[in-house]
Amino acid sequence: MTATVEIQSPEREALGHLVLSLADNKAALGRRYGEWAVSAPTLESAVAAAAMAQDELGHARATYPLLKQLEVAGRGSQVAGCMPVLAAELPSWPWFVAVNFAVDGMLTAFVRACEQSAFVGLAQRARKILQEERSHGVHARAWARRLARDEVQRDPFAAALGEAWWQAARWAGPPDGQEFAALVSGGYLSDGPDALRGSLRSVIGEALEDTGLPRLALPEPRDWDGWNPEERV
Repeated sequence: MTATVEIQSPEREALGHLVLSLADNKAALGRRYGEWAVSAPTLESAVAAAAMAQDELGHARATYPLLKQLEVAGRGSQVAGCMPVLAAELPSWPWFVAVNFAVDGMLTAFVRACEQSAFVGLAQRARKILQEERSHGVHARAWARRLARDEVQRDPFAAALGEAWWQAARWAGPPDGQEFAALVSGGYLSDGPDALRGSLRSVIGEALEDTGLPRLALPEPRDWDGWNPEERV
C-alpha cells in the first residue's frame, strides 16, 4: 500500500490538481512525440522524437503514483486532462517544434518550481525529470532557431508557437490564483504562475533574438472566464 502524506487541505487538493494535470499532459506529450519518430524531417530529429517520447511517458508513469499519496483519483483518460493542442496528432513539424518549445517548456518550468518541494516525493521526481528535460530544451531551441530563419517555415512556425504559448500560458493559471499562492506559501512550489510564464517567455525570446522572428508576441492571458484548476484550460 502507498502511504499518504501529511498535507492539509486545501493544499492537498490544489497540489493534486497540478500533479494530475502534469502527468496527463506528459502522457499526451509522449504520444504526440512518438507519432513523429518515423516521419520527422531528419534522421537525427526522428531519433530525438523517439527519445523524448520515451522520456515523457516515463515521467508520466513516475508521476501518477504521487496521486495515491495525495489521495486524488485519476481521470481514466489522459486525453481528457491534457491541453487541447495535445489531444490529437500534431499536424506538421513546425507544430511539433512549437509544442516542444512552449508546452514542454512550461511543464519543465513547473517541474523546476517543484525541485525543492516540501512534498518529498514530488521533489525527488522533479530532480530526475529535470535531468532528462535538458536535451528536450536543446532540441527545441535549435529547431526553433532553424525554423525562424527559414523564409518558408517562419510564418507557419510563428502561428503554431503563438497558439502553443497561449495554451501553455493559460495552463499555469491566473496570476492571483489562490491555489498556487497557498502552495508557494506552504513550500510546495517555489514559483507562481507569473514567474512560470516569465521564465518561459525569457527562454523563447533569448532563443529567437537574432533570428528572423525576434518580435513574436507572447501575450499575458487576461480573460480567465471558464478556466478551472482541474482542467487548467
